[in-house]
Amino acid sequence: MKRYRYVQTAASLFLTAALALTTAPVYIAEYAPEKQTENQSAVQEDSGGANVTTGEKGTENSGIESAGTESAETQGAENENGELTPSGEIEAGGSARKAYGPLKAVVLGDSIAKGYSADKETAIQSYGELAAESIAGEQGREYEVVNYAKNGLDSERMNTEILTQEQILSDIREADIIFITVGSNDLLNECKDTVREILNTDTKFKSAEDALRVLEDSMSENPFLIIKIIAALGGWDYESFDEQWTQMMETINGERKEDSEVIATNIYNPVANMELPSTMNGTVEDIIGNMNTIIEGHAGEYEYMAADIFSSEVSVNVQADGLHPDQAGQQIIAEVVCEAYESGTGVTEP
Repeated sequence: MKRYRYVQTAASLFLTAALALTTAPVYIAEYAPEKQTENQSAVQEDSGGANVTTGEKGTENSGIESAGTESAETQGAENENGELTPSGEIEAGGSARKAYGPLKAVVLGDSIAKGYSADKETAIQSYGELAAESIAGEQGREYEVVNYAKNGLDSERMNTEILTQEQILSDIREADIIFITVGSNDLLNECKDTVREILNTDTKFKSAEDALRVLEDSMSENPFLIIKIIAALGGWDYESFDEQWTQMMETINGERKEDSEVIATNIYNPVANMELPSTMNGTVEDIIGNMNTIIEGHAGEYEYMAADIFSSEVSVNVQADGLHPDQAGQQIIAEVVCEAYESGTGVTEP
């Protein structure tokens, strides 16, 4: 009888254990390759649907924040040490660059920044658009370019006509990158004013080239005019350009985001392809050198990068007017600008 009770007790314990196992939840890892493939396709299809003002798209790697994935802002990102950086920021070009959402670029400046084409039938893609496309592609992002550059703009008009518009200031506040090219018209306008003064004429020259052509004809009759021209240009008021430049940067810095990047190009010789007397060309080169010193000298103070296009081959890649960059010239500027962005150190060798 005692043995029976032992068997009965054992049987009861066994039955209790069996019932417990049948009622406990069991988790099985689900493998669904069909669903995974479907999600991957959604990411690829959604990655190219950016709405940008240029009508262009980023590279095939763009679209970080797409269907089937979390944004880098919510995911975070790891640096080379495997540490999670805040808000998904990544280290690039010596500073933290956001790796989520479309990259927004604002372009400010003159006809060079605008992508001016002397041939109305030939479109020129501006360096700002080319650079934004390249930078966004490297980061796997979509991009948007808002170009406010204007033909004939000099530094004074930048301050009085461009940086006084609320829409432009609003876009500057939202920009991740701001490209600036201005200064060439300051020089060209000075050339036109000087020629008018030397020749004592009220003629309103359409361009510096027109003014220099008239000057050349006049010098054939009076060669000593070149002395007056050189003396007048040599006494150019750099302080005025410096004041306009710093006013421009103060306005931009007062509006830009804390983590935005500003890249300003220096000036290449806009009259390099004009047939000027060697002494006058040397004076122009000196003026450009002094202007570039101003541009590069304020880079640290106003926290922008100065891209060195003066040392590049832009001046030999120009349109038929001998002044404005052709498409190859715009590409050269874009490459120099991208090098400045990647280095994060300012003036770079082309």
